[in-house]
Amino acid sequence: MIASRARAWLLALALAPGLVLPAAAQVGKPKRLFPAAPAPAAATPSEAEKPLAEPAPAPVTEPSGTTETAETPNKPPTAAAQDSVSVGELAEIDPSSVGILNTENGGFGGDMWAGSDRLLVERLLPRLPMATPSRAMQSLAQRLLASQAMVPEGETEAPSLLGIRVERLSAGGRTTMVNDLLELVSARLIDPAFSRAKIDGLLLAGNNAEACADVPELIRQYENPYWLKTMTFCKALGGEHEAAQLAASILREQGETGDVAFFNLVAVLGGDNDTVVDSLIDPSPLHIAMLRAARRAVPGDAVPGARPAILRAIATTPNAAIETRLQAAERAEAAGALPADALAQVYASVDFTPEEREDWVVVTAQQEGPRSNALLYQVAASESDPDVRARALAQAWKQARGSGRFGTAARVNLEAARQLEPTPELAWVAAAAGRALLAAGDVDAARRWLDSVTAATTESNPNPHAVRAVLELWPLVQIADDNEGIPWNAAIATPWWEGQKGLSGDKAQENAALLYTLFDALGYRLPDANWKPLYEAPLTVSAYMPSTALWHGLERASSEGRVGETVLLSLLALGEVGPPGANPVTLHGVMRALRRIGLTAPARRIALEAALARGL
Repeated sequence: MIASRARAWLLALALAPGLVLPAAAQVGKPKRLFPAAPAPAAATPSEAEKPLAEPAPAPVTEPSGTTETAETPNKPPTAAAQDSVSVGELAEIDPSSVGILNTENGGFGGDMWAGSDRLLVERLLPRLPMATPSRAMQSLAQRLLASQAMVPEGETEAPSLLGIRVERLSAGGRTTMVNDLLELVSARLIDPAFSRAKIDGLLLAGNNAEACADVPELIRQYENPYWLKTMTFCKALGGEHEAAQLAASILREQGETGDVAFFNLVAVLGGDNDTVVDSLIDPSPLHIAMLRAARRAVPGDAVPGARPAILRAIATTPNAAIETRLQAAERAEAAGALPADALAQVYASVDFTPEEREDWVVVTAQQEGPRSNALLYQVAASESDPDVRARALAQAWKQARGSGRFGTAARVNLEAARQLEPTPELAWVAAAAGRALLAAGDVDAARRWLDSVTAATTESNPNPHAVRAVLELWPLVQIADDNEGIPWNAAIATPWWEGQKGLSGDKAQENAALLYTLFDALGYRLPDANWKPLYEAPLTVSAYMPSTALWHGLERASSEGRVGETVLLSLLALGEVGPPGANPVTLHGVMRALRRIGLTAPARRIALEAALARGL
């Protein structure tokens, strides 16, 4: 009885003067939120959302100097097959086949789901990790979700496969990609995921008017408390406070009482200036829009549990303390939802006293955190003395490694790092600079540092900093060698191992086990003699591992050339922990699977992220 009465009330509210439905939507079939788009068009994602370019799957060529037989996909797709989404009668094409990526701009090809079971894909895609800080995983996930491709065959239980793709991209904060996909939604495809993604994007962008204009129709179409909450906000925003309070009462009657911040913000928007909004554990786009409209600061506890798109909104909003914005910006950049340049702008906006800038070494050492990171960024960006710049960068990278945000520090300080010239005088920072450049994706610049320190390791006058840098950078540059321009020399592994022996406990064996496993997965073979010292460590370990079913599916999918399924299962196998937390055995299996379908470059990036995160 309460539910039916509440439904009648909210429909009456939706039809109230402040939120009048368009004439065409008041009778008959509800108006579509999105226009028909019979022909997909290529779209260009923003820099933060742009997937790393990768050629279409092709036979793999092993690195030169290896003895392992090259792996080739069982069924390498042809160019015609990859674009097969356009073949056939238009009426037979599933509207979920649309996408914004093709084989020319990073897509996996029109037949990437060939041989896969649709029901399995529908059930696994929603579990795709989208908040991982791994750039390699982010790129693969974006390409998987945004690719134009025929849908897999089989039974279906979801409203649409496209809706799942849109929801996952939205969860990852890829707003530009989401909007581009929504432009391609067919008029005959109905899925609530489209409406939620569109309204959330409008609210985060501050476009409340357009969001509120769609709410009455959504109230009529879907019985979802979120739309009643949104309508409550729209009523309050329009000055209809009695209607807003009535809607809030309906929500309470329906048992929606746990969102204290929402009800407090409704009160504030209604003129209650005494109500405090000091906590927001699980923020939504609606919360952010309400805070902005109420001119209330974003609570500091909103950052840890926020999704990437929310983090980006907090980082760029004026109604948040600078400390909160800094934390949100760093997390958003790590998740790929905010460009490094935007984080740099937030860093540059932080005010420091002349004393703090003068005494930056002591200040940053005593107060590690986002504000310290901002100060180090400003010093490195503005300092003309190469040695001072190098010391600021080294401190920034060191602090970042300790807090698990090394990739972010490497990317935001990339320009300053590029301005450092590899010289014998700076050999002391060569290893750190090379690591940071590799983490930021500039392999060529890292290679120049390796060449510089290699030249400084002469037998007559070896530079100890240069010798150490060579041993530290060699395996990383070898792993990152996408062009396979570095000849494989297994003999270098012996002095590298000698340099590890001074580490405490089983750390040396752990490092070697990881490195040798990564090498093996990439086709670089080491003699058995290099592996023998590892038997001195424990022979059994407890580790985060994929399920047996996932492991079996990955092996089968990659062996049979099922590209989309292999990428999907690889990402699920790595999970939210990503390469930094994955067991070497898991890394080996994922990398081999990706190489089987021609994706060697992503396999190398996964290996590099694992190596950098473990301190190699």
